Amino acid sequence: MTFKNIIILFIGTLFVASCAKDDMEDIKIVDQKTIICESDRYIKPIFDEVEINTVKYGSNINTSGAQQDLLMDVYQPKGDTLSKRPVLVLAFGGSFIGGDRKQLSEIAIEMTKLGYVSVCIDYRLLSFSQLPFDSVKALDIAIKASTDMKAAIRHLRKDANTENKFRIDSDFILAGGVSAGAITAIQAAYFDASDNTESQVQAAIAKNGGVEGNSGDAENLSYSSKVQGVINMSGAIYRLSYIDSAEPPIISIHGDADAIVPYAYDVVRVFGIPIIPLHGSSEIDKRAKEIGLKSSFKTVIGGGHEDIYTDLSFATEFEAFRKAVYQFNKEILCQ
Repeated sequence: MTFKNIIILFIGTLFVASCAKDDMEDIKIVDQKTIICESDRYIKPIFDEVEINTVKYGSNINTSGAQQDLLMDVYQPKGDTLSKRPVLVLAFGGSFIGGDRKQLSEIAIEMTKLGYVSVCIDYRLLSFSQLPFDSVKALDIAIKASTDMKAAIRHLRKDANTENKFRIDSDFILAGGVSAGAITAIQAAYFDASDNTESQVQAAIAKNGGVEGNSGDAENLSYSSKVQGVINMSGAIYRLSYIDSAEPPIISIHGDADAIVPYAYDVVRVFGIPIIPLHGSSEIDKRAKEIGLKSSFKTVIGGGHEDIYTDLSFATEFEAFRKAVYQFNKEILCQ
């Protein structure tokens, strides 16, 4: 065999090996998709234990004028071998004046045992010393909270692109929350630069560093804060026009006797004091269906603001909602 023939044979071998490697990569991708979409993963618990890491995702000046570190707890399923896992970013409730990231640990653990990476965030709040609440303060703190959540989402994408500690799927990030946390997630998901048209909104946005905010450093701000779905538990939105047909699908639950965050369109009340008018979950669902956006909505007849999550009389309905969330999320993931 001549030297020329040896070289040709060697190059041909490399080409076949390269093709085989590409084929194997394709098989791995197909296999992972099959694991996700043709199994009980994300529908039934498949992990017994979770591990929790506390991470600083950003910092900013809080409403008292002090620098505040912004933390999140990242829940991962122990023993999981998938290289990319969908993420659920959760924000707690408390009328933007109380609460912390530990409040939603039970939900985070539940979702993590299904196979998600779950993230519970802290965000900036008003202090009791800044009461009474009014519409200006309400708009400002909601923007602070939503831009903090955006910084957390960007941090997760940054991690996926750098250290990859959490092995997340940066193409599948969900935002969710309860009450003020749901309001936070909804504004983070649907409010963008094209919606910044009203003078009072423009003023609040400018005060807080723009639509994306400034709770992350320059590298953090280079990543996207977009999400692929929203889980809304007793939340609301400032303007229905913020929701466009190309934006993420939403699943919601709300009691029709909620006296704090309106079920339809009404004024939010804190300690019984009227603060600011918002469009509740029934209006959000109506808007979504009008524009062809995927939306699922459960009305809890006779349910108030908190009792639909805590009272035994509503336990069956909340359990049904949780299972609907599992299916809703998986449909988005596997579409």
